[in-house]
This record gives sequence, C-alpha cells and structure tokens, in this order.
Amino acid sequence: MIPKAQSVTPTGEPDGFVPPRAWRADAFPDGHTRIVVSVPPEELRATHLALVRVLSGKLGLRYVQLTDRKVGQLPAPVGRVAMELDAARVLAALEARSRLIWEDGRHQLWLRGALGEQVILDELGLVHCSPDDPAFRDALESLGIPEGRPEMMDKRDYVRVAFCADADAEEESLFAELKMLKWK
Repeated sequence: MIPKAQSVTPTGEPDGFVPPRAWRADAFPDGHTRIVVSVPPEELRATHLALVRVLSGKLGLRYVQLTDRKVGQLPAPVGRVAMELDAARVLAALEARSRLIWEDGRHQLWLRGALGEQVILDELGLVHCSPDDPAFRDALESLGIPEGRPEMMDKRDYVRVAFCADADAEEESLFAELKMLKWK
C-alpha cells in the first residue's frame, strides 16, 4: 500500500511520522462542527468506507482535483459532481478504484447524504465528517478508533502526497461510470 501522503523533512526525505489512530472533534465560531479522523495508511480504506456507510439516502459526490499528475498543481481546483446516486453504486465504484481513492493525493472526495451530512477524504489521508454526529462517533467506536488530539498529518510542516500513474485511468473511469459533470 502506498500512503496517500507522507510527512517529510525540508529536503523531502521521509521523517518517520506515522499517522495516529485517533479522531478529534472541532467546533467553529459559527456553530459548525466536524470530526477529523486520522488512521495509518493501511486502515484508511476500511475507515473511510465505514464512515461513508453512515450517510443516509441517495448520495451526492464531489471530486475536487487539486493536481494533475502530468502537469503539477492546478491554478484552481477542478471539480466534478454527480447527484442522487445509490449508495451501493458509489461504494462499488470507489472500491473498484482503490489506488485512486485511498493511495493517490491528487484530489479530495466529498460525499453528502440526504440530510446534508458529509464525509470528506482529503489529499492528506484525513477523513472529515460533518456535522459531529453520534452516528459518526458510533462508527468510529465500532472501529476502535479513540478520541484524542495527537498531532495529525494536517499539522505537519512538510507533506508529500503520492501521485500514481495507474490512477490516471481509474480517475477517468470514475468520471465516466458515475457520469460526473465538471463543476466549479
């Protein structure tokens, strides 16, 4: 398994940091709440899928491409969306593209349930769930992921994300299979 992102020294060498197994609750001045989840790379797939399964009803999917592997970081993210998708269809599409979804750092993947709840997998391999809801907490408890505030990947000074050449085809096939439209 290739880590989606890796903490490195200023010269780009791995620094030995391993993402901890933990989640934290964040609250913002406007009242918005979220849960941020960190797990080692080998647990990311199972953790992400368990949290996506919490979402209700038909799903909305937003794919935010931050980097094109062939040309580098994009001047502005390129978004693609698909709405009113059957959850089983989305889960199958994600699982069929494991390299792109859980090992490649070119994108963020936003999933939204019928009640407005969201699960976002970011380019660093962190999973953001909002709002901070008991259903997300129950899923994390069932996975044995403890609450805590250890340093997570989003607090590291230097992070290198992975770009997998074989994920290029997975990206294009995801857009085609789910009929994802370009969206700003």
